[in-house]
Amino acid sequence: MSLTGNRRLYATVASVLALASTSGAAWARDLPALARLLTPSYTAMSYAGVCAMQRQWTAAQPRGTYGTAVHYAEHIKNEVIASLSHDDARTVLTTAADRARRDARKQLRDNVMASDKQEEDARLTAWCEGYASDFIAGVMRRHDADHASFLDRVRLAKKPGDTTQNP
Repeated sequence: MSLTGNRRLYATVASVLALASTSGAAWARDLPALARLLTPSYTAMSYAGVCAMQRQWTAAQPRGTYGTAVHYAEHIKNEVIASLSHDDARTVLTTAADRARRDARKQLRDNVMASDKQEEDARLTAWCEGYASDFIAGVMRRHDADHASFLDRVRLAKKPGDTTQNP
């Protein structure tokens, strides 16, 4: 191969490498925004898991079009991670789950935990029947009432290009 041929080859390889290194930015997804969209449903699922320790919760837990908090979390998760790579989906799911667990732990520390077992049981019942139930029902209500807008925010966060917007 001549010197000119080598230069062309190197120029072609350099162009391909430059294109490959910039194409990731052009196809970037706003993974933090996707995690923020998923976090409320995962928080609702975490709250429902805590409240499931109460016997009366199964019959009393909020329900919506898609079922219980677990069903909503599954439904919303599927909408958020659809078409993401395995690694991107794992990032979004882990971030949302970590935030939801942190929030549930904080709620329990601040509103339920007590040194007396009976007092703690009473606080858990009140928290589940009040704050947790209202939060879960709100997640369901907002998702059902504004589903098209939710899907638009998901699409925007997955949109190639500028990821500086926060839906």
